[in-house]
Amino acid sequence: RKPKCFGDGKATFIERNVWHPSVPDDLKKQLIGSGKCITQGPSTRVQVQPIPATAKHPAAGQWGLFAAATLHPGEHVLDYVGRVSLAEAAEPDSDYVAELVPGVLVDAAVEGGEARFINDFHGTGKNPNVRFQRREEPSGEKRLGVHVMKNKIKKGE
Repeated sequence: RKPKCFGDGKATFIERNVWHPSVPDDLKKQLIGSGKCITQGPSTRVQVQPIPATAKHPAAGQWGLFAAATLHPGEHVLDYVGRVSLAEAAEPDSDYVAELVPGVLVDAAVEGGEARFINDFHGTGKNPNVRFQRREEPSGEKRLGVHVMKNKIKKGE
């Protein structure tokens, strides 16, 4: 399944991490855990929308991730998924890279989920409203979650 809107089409929507050949099998097994990888379909909690070109926002005219419902402090909203690689194999100029565990990165530039549309808060005059937090599923799979910070996020923000 694919979200109703997935930005400008520069990336392919994926429901779980995909693995670059740079990740050794033994490390991949440690990161995946004992179960099969979790899939994350389109979220009902967020939606990808264009940021109006007239908006006073550094990403005006681009795409952003917005709350589709009120999101509460501490809530896990979704996971950041993409192509997982060793740091030395990552694309050095990507704007979509986050660290899964030390030395292992997730890059959502070409393949990713809705979280790839989270915009940097710098230049908006506001504080960040979500944070990336490492988490582990009961199966042992390591994930990079997106969690609401101390203030609720209203629908449309």
